[in-house]
Amino acid sequence: MNKREVIEKIKEQILEANNSNDFSKINSDLTKKRLNWLENNLGDVDEPSIVKKAYFLLIKKMEIDLSEVPIIFEDEKKITYRSYNWCPVLEACKELGLDTREICKKGWENSVNEFVKKIHPKLTFSRKYNTLRPHGKFCEETIELIE
Repeated sequence: MNKREVIEKIKEQILEANNSNDFSKINSDLTKKRLNWLENNLGDVDEPSIVKKAYFLLIKKMEIDLSEVPIIFEDEKKITYRSYNWCPVLEACKELGLDTREICKKGWENSVNEFVKKIHPKLTFSRKYNTLRPHGKFCEETIELIE
């Protein structure tokens, strides 16, 4: 699928979910796809830090160039990065006139949380929603080991 087709597909999903106020299908489908991918690729990243391993696996799954998601903070329990990459959800929301802060939270955050928890059950994923694109220049995201 080319970028336009991806945007159109996501627009359809968002409209259906938004009209029914039920984002469970988006969450369920994405979670299933991401966990299936992870099952086949978990061993592809050999990294002693579990948070960095989760970061690298997520970036690999999303097929994003590392230069588009620079790390701005990292220690043994937390990694925060900024996403500048092309995002079909962002593009779909802009075209539909919908707020990414609401749509991304309802439809796309849970599947990423399930993805990182599959890597380690005490990992969590979060976004800084007040500056999420297009309200800011990047999406700031964090993977953290909660003990």
